[in-house]
Amino acid sequence: MSTAGKRASLYARCNFVPGHNLCYNRQHWTGKEDRPLTGFVFRLEDYPRYLERVGGASYIDVTRRTDPARIGQVWDNLSALVESYGAPWIVQLWTKDAATALARGGAVLRRLVDGGTTLVAQVTVTGLSGTVWEPNTPARPFAGVEALIALAGGPDHIKWRYDPVIPTVHHPDRFRHLAGQAAALGLSRCVINFIAPPGRYRRVDDRLAGVLPGWAEGMPGYDDAWRAEIAAELVEIGAESGLSVATCAESAGLVGRVPGLRPAACGDHAWFVALSGRDPGRAPTAGSRPGCGCAAYFDVGLYGQWARCHRCLYCYAG
Repeated sequence: MSTAGKRASLYARCNFVPGHNLCYNRQHWTGKEDRPLTGFVFRLEDYPRYLERVGGASYIDVTRRTDPARIGQVWDNLSALVESYGAPWIVQLWTKDAATALARGGAVLRRLVDGGTTLVAQVTVTGLSGTVWEPNTPARPFAGVEALIALAGGPDHIKWRYDPVIPTVHHPDRFRHLAGQAAALGLSRCVINFIAPPGRYRRVDDRLAGVLPGWAEGMPGYDDAWRAEIAAELVEIGAESGLSVATCAESAGLVGRVPGLRPAACGDHAWFVALSGRDPGRAPTAGSRPGCGCAAYFDVGLYGQWARCHRCLYCYAG
């Protein structure tokens, strides 16, 4: 099979729409290999090749592919990696449930922090817990974040994600309330992201067509102008609580159009350097998608866990 055919086959198996470069680990695709270097599943044997590329700038995501609060195998994968190859420079936790993530993996993270690894986190809180949108996320927003801050070494290690912003579901007062809670914890960075448009992910289209009016018709009226208006509103509300607001890659075109809106690099090399106090150099990377500023990462997660995870209707990583 040709390289193009193999890539198309991967997209098909992962339910991605052809023509959209949306693989989280796109930067690892060489075009010359029979498979991605880290691909869509965790493979411990791929890590040495990753290390060859990044040197001392080893950065582990736990995980963009599912929530480690729900899927215990993620922590087994992280432990296996550390036991085999040593502690990385950076570990970044991605979760909607910091309390349960720490209950499952806190001991592993503590050993890493004590050994010199810098711990950072992206904590997603949308205020939609218990609704059809997020049936299994924690009822109390930011539960466990205080303990996570203490483990990581301070609130500057944590970013709050308000992700995704959903047409007809987002409400500014909900964001304002959450922003106040985030600020009370000492958080100062918020990352926003708008829901991927209709036609991007088939599995998401199937879920949303029956619950979000207008989705099947392409959500007319919810265009770039609407996104710019909402982003400006969120920047203003965030500033009320001392929060900077940045946007992820899908909406990077809004930066420059919306005053005060910053580009988000979730895997921000400069942020890692500032927190760790050392700069091992940045490995070349194309990011995970167009507009992405993330450093080259290695993910210890796995896809295909939607039914065991929070079962968020908008999730495309399932």
